[in-house]
Amino acid sequence: MGSESGYILTEIWKARPSWLALSVEERQQFFHETIGPLIMSLVEQGAEFLGCAINDNTGPERMDYRYMAVWKLPDKAFSDRLEAGAKDAGFLDYFEQVNFSGSIITPDVMNADMIRLDA
Repeated sequence: MGSESGYILTEIWKARPSWLALSVEERQQFFHETIGPLIMSLVEQGAEFLGCAINDNTGPERMDYRYMAVWKLPDKAFSDRLEAGAKDAGFLDYFEQVNFSGSIITPDVMNADMIRLDA
């Protein structure tokens, strides 16, 4: 007990100067021809898109990233394929991205892990 089914991937990113240098038409083309089909393919393979957001956090712990997307995936291997697919599609040429991922667990399992941490 303590582990639920599935895997979560949170992607956090912001535009690079290379993205800002593109025209609006070039940006639309990139999303229409590359990113849209990639996302549809992932969903067809079992990815569940949980949501996205534009960062409006104004607190002192605010991250200097603008966008976030959260996925529920079947397993780590799928997460690795999703990350590789974004890189292969050229997304990282235009956006600086960091990811956080892991198996879905209950709060009790997470809390126990934090309590057991070594200094």
